Parts: sequence; C-alpha cells; structure tokens
Amino acid sequence: MNPSQRNHNPINLRYAGQIEATGKDNNGYAIFPNPPAGWRAAHNQIALDMARNLTFRSFINKFAPDTENDTLSYLNFVCRELNVSPEEFITTASKYALAGVLARMEGYYNRS
Repeated sequence: MNPSQRNHNPINLRYAGQIEATGKDNNGYAIFPNPPAGWRAAHNQIALDMARNLTFRSFINKFAPDTENDTLSYLNFVCRELNVSPEEFITTASKYALAGVLARMEGYYNRS
C-alpha cells in the first residue's frame, strides 16, 4: 500500500489541520479516517484553489513543486488527461475530475 492509500488521502495533501484529518504521517501527509473523508478534503482543497483563479500551470507548480516532483511531467499528465492547456484556469474542469486525475498521478488507484 502506498501513502495515498494507507492515509486515505487520494491526492496526498500535506497536513494543514483539515477538518477530518486525524494527524499526519512521517512525511507530513494528512491522514484521514476513511476514503470518503480524504476525498472530501481533496475536493475542498481544489475548490479553494479554484477560488484563487489559478491556471493549471500555477496550480500544479503549487501542488507538486519541483523540490518533490517532476512538475513539468505532472502538468503534462494533468493537462492531457483533462484535455486542457496549461494556461487555462482550473475552473474549466470540475473539482471531481481534477481530483480523480491527481489521484491517478499520486498512485491512489495502483494495486499493491
């Protein structure tokens, strides 16, 4: 089981005192009591970022920074999966679709 699965945190959110989080793991990722709580947190975070009028490029740079990810590959994957350009605003996608693509990138659906 990878961290996103073990922590019921499909998009690997860092712990930031999320309402339903029960704590954080050794890498700082939020731990949720069950998958529905993790999905609610993912959708809530994406909704917050949608309200900030972020483009896909700025969102991915914030969400998956170069210090931890191959940000360009991450951006290309998200844009290809959602059929959007990096300069479009993330509001052009639904928060559910975006969360699903992020979860795929984070390995939530991988079988262990």
